[in-house]
Amino acid sequence: MAAVGTVYGWTTTSLSRLTSKEEKGMPLHLTDDEGSWIVSLTVIGSMIGPFLGACLADRFGRKRCLMLSSGFFILGWLLVLFVNTVATLYVARVILGIGVGISYTTNPMYVSEVADTNIRGALGTLIAVNVFTGSLLTCSIGPWVSYKVLAMILLAIPILFLASFIWFPESPYFLASKGRRTEACESLAFFKGIRDPNDPEVKRELTLILRALSKQGSYRSQSSTSPTHSMEIIKHTWLAKLRMLFLPNNLKALCIVLGLIAAQQLSGNFSTMQYLEVLFKRAAVGIDSNIATIVVLAVGLVSGAMSMATVEGAGRRPLLMISTFGSFLTLAVLAIYLMLESKGVNVSAVGVLPVVDVIVFQVAFQIGLGTLPNALIGELFPTEVKGVAGALVTIFDGTLGFVVSKLYQVIGDSLGPFTVYYFFSISCLLAFFLVVVFVPETRGRTYREIQALLAGERLSDVEERSRNDAPENISV
Repeated sequence: MAAVGTVYGWTTTSLSRLTSKEEKGMPLHLTDDEGSWIVSLTVIGSMIGPFLGACLADRFGRKRCLMLSSGFFILGWLLVLFVNTVATLYVARVILGIGVGISYTTNPMYVSEVADTNIRGALGTLIAVNVFTGSLLTCSIGPWVSYKVLAMILLAIPILFLASFIWFPESPYFLASKGRRTEACESLAFFKGIRDPNDPEVKRELTLILRALSKQGSYRSQSSTSPTHSMEIIKHTWLAKLRMLFLPNNLKALCIVLGLIAAQQLSGNFSTMQYLEVLFKRAAVGIDSNIATIVVLAVGLVSGAMSMATVEGAGRRPLLMISTFGSFLTLAVLAIYLMLESKGVNVSAVGVLPVVDVIVFQVAFQIGLGTLPNALIGELFPTEVKGVAGALVTIFDGTLGFVVSKLYQVIGDSLGPFTVYYFFSISCLLAFFLVVVFVPETRGRTYREIQALLAGERLSDVEERSRNDAPENISV
């Protein structure tokens, strides 16, 4: 996911250099319209990636799929490194976007399937935090090195990932679903730090996985230790998985996640971060725009880390409510500032306000809205539909991101940037009410308990049944 962050960070740090005719050492120079296509084409690639990610993750495994995404990153950065035409740069951004789409689809699947319940939220949040890590790394290096040196550094990141991740095992859920029980035990032993794959704790965990994968959600056998016991693992086609996704619980989970993803995009965070340096130069903040960009990204990274550290204690709902309402307030302040500036009001006395406000916005956004939707994808959906759900979510994210990023500059140029930020602010307020009314609290809950909450059962009834039926609880 750090490699994903470099794809976004490269745009933030390089777009103004590519569109500046005064910048030397660049392989080519872009118009403002071509620059907006550089942002948008990445999003188009990220809509292609989920199809590959969902299909290949279910057929060949999560591990191989994540390694494939690195192949796209490597190819994309090689094209960026040796680019000599705008068309080549467009192709490179599409390829990098495909890697982004595969990563966003497959990563939540892998993480949720190897994580214990008590750290599932923190690891899910880490996915988004590492995206920020990659962006911060890129923006911290980019302004002070040449175009080609930056491309070589970013090329090294997916290569390092391949060299390290190749030693990690496949997800035990995938291995069990394919009937590869011995390998599933070895994977479980690896992630639990147990030397003996035949350890009783590993066997118990495998039994829970087999139950979760069986037709009725429980593994039915006369003897869990008998070598002749049988099991039916669901093997769904894409069409069957799509039908399953529209079952009541899964459909509600899909609507919740899509609502949060829409809030992410309509908060304007993606567009703001892509055009951050341009925004600060336009606002004449009084400090170097590169430094301001790094400060904002660093604060966003720290805020995401705070979310990762507190999500298991504070819960998902409280953090999302604080995040959405805080984003609403900070974006409203930025919109008012830009409106006053556009009307000729002297705002030099508060020239640093955009930097401070965007920093506070990053704190509010990253503590919940920017990090938790990825964790919820892994928590709200059953294993057999995570791939198709992740694909649909990523495609929706990419479609909306393309529209927002393309219209950001068009509307900003025609109606003024303040109009765009008023819209972003209202979107975050609507997201606040979405969280209050519809999003369930998943902290510390097993998959079975979460499904009961999605079905509208009372919390007290769910907890009572969990106490009475503890051996049957399945953590996915």
